[in-house]
Amino acid sequence: MEAKTMSLTAPTAAPSLFRVLARQRGWTRWEVFSVHFDRAASDLVREKGLLKPPTVARRTFDRWVSGEWHGTPRPDTALVLHRLFGVPVEELFRAAPEVVRAAALPLERIHLQAAQSVDARWSTSRLSLTADRSAGWHLWELEGRRVFDGTALTLHLETGTYRDGAVRLDATDRLRQFVRPVRRGVVMTTVVDAEDRLRTFVLDARAVRSMLLIDDSTLPVAGAHELDDLTYGLIWAVANADDGLLADDHLLDAQQRALSEFLKLPSSALSKSWIPGITAVGSSWMGSYFCAQHIRTRLAAASDLPMFWTREQFGEEAVGWLLYTHKHAYLRSTEEFASTDVPVTRTFCLPEAAVQDSQPYERLLLFLAAALMEMHHITVRVCTEREFSSVDGFVLVPGQQVVIANWVRSEEMWHASTTTSRSQLRFYTDVAGHASSKDVIAGRTPLDRLQALAAYLRLDWSWLRRRCRALGEQGVSSVIQPRSRLVSIDELDAVLLYVGSLTG
Repeated sequence: MEAKTMSLTAPTAAPSLFRVLARQRGWTRWEVFSVHFDRAASDLVREKGLLKPPTVARRTFDRWVSGEWHGTPRPDTALVLHRLFGVPVEELFRAAPEVVRAAALPLERIHLQAAQSVDARWSTSRLSLTADRSAGWHLWELEGRRVFDGTALTLHLETGTYRDGAVRLDATDRLRQFVRPVRRGVVMTTVVDAEDRLRTFVLDARAVRSMLLIDDSTLPVAGAHELDDLTYGLIWAVANADDGLLADDHLLDAQQRALSEFLKLPSSALSKSWIPGITAVGSSWMGSYFCAQHIRTRLAAASDLPMFWTREQFGEEAVGWLLYTHKHAYLRSTEEFASTDVPVTRTFCLPEAAVQDSQPYERLLLFLAAALMEMHHITVRVCTEREFSSVDGFVLVPGQQVVIANWVRSEEMWHASTTTSRSQLRFYTDVAGHASSKDVIAGRTPLDRLQALAAYLRLDWSWLRRRCRALGEQGVSSVIQPRSRLVSIDELDAVLLYVGSLTG
């Protein structure tokens, strides 16, 4: 009788869900995983009041990935893991479901490197990659810091070709399938250039769809589309502002009649709870819109040159100047006060602490907002005294009136009033006079002032001018396109070209 043979090879254990999900995200190295874990832990400390953020030792992580872990993480660690993966911890260390394991094919290494580089460079970026190459899209989360609610873009990854200094993108079937739906999305293409550097470029999905109508085989990728602080900042700003306003479109439209009634009042302040469910972006837009109308109404009969004081200190707060159509109309009306002899001025209070607390892409947005004003013949001034940070936004008509209008860093949606009180006129006159005498970017021409502002914001002027010109020539819509009726990028394109044209 033939003896049965026994296999000496043990069956391969199914990978844990933790291992599969970590592999999908490109987090199989402790150095990479710990960055995301620590960030999520810090968020939970703020939100849930944990005494201190938990940490993960390299040895523990290695056991999680290898499948040698058979215990239960501590409660605070379990909270962080649930935050990272969206899966209860008791499921995370069990065998991954078959359908998940089938999808867990490794991404191309160049895409993983690009994704890790993007997330490491910008703290508000979270790339969630699916390992299933056939899926064709991933998720790019863009978190807010001060005003934005946060949003997400669908993302398609492609490997481009680099030859003789030019980047091209093959029009693959997966690319065509990705850009066909009307959802908002971006195409990220990565190449290794002649100097063996990894470089990443971004194109708006709708822009790619239009390009395919011209050439359905290969697409040129301009150097202006390279993902750096300028392009990231604009994608971050446009996507967040636009999606917030789209989410509130009906709410904002329904309040137009009520706003006209508030404008008739000599003073008004509105709680943010007045419109239940409104987003942070929608609330800030509403405050900005009302304040602009309030100022324009009160200045209609002004017989002297007004002086403007603005409260924005961070790029996220200043985005409205670049994108909101009502802000553009407001700037044009302000420009009408200008004369060849006496300029209209607008003063920013930008303490050193605010500059230090801003990322480069945020400082770029703030710079562009100031440049936009200079483009409209409004002379920008900057004072740095921290004690003026609490001064509300105002417009001073010397000896006549002060129009107070503020929505920035406020507990209310807006606070607006008008006063002719002598004591108030004296106070705001002193504030404006001090700011004028302490102007840290004082210069004879817009070029002088903007160069000084760039230096104060720690921005490289030659790089900034070159990048603005290149992106302005391509158009911001080539990297990100707004959809809300309340947003326009025409002024943004114009100011990029304006900065790029400054010489001297």
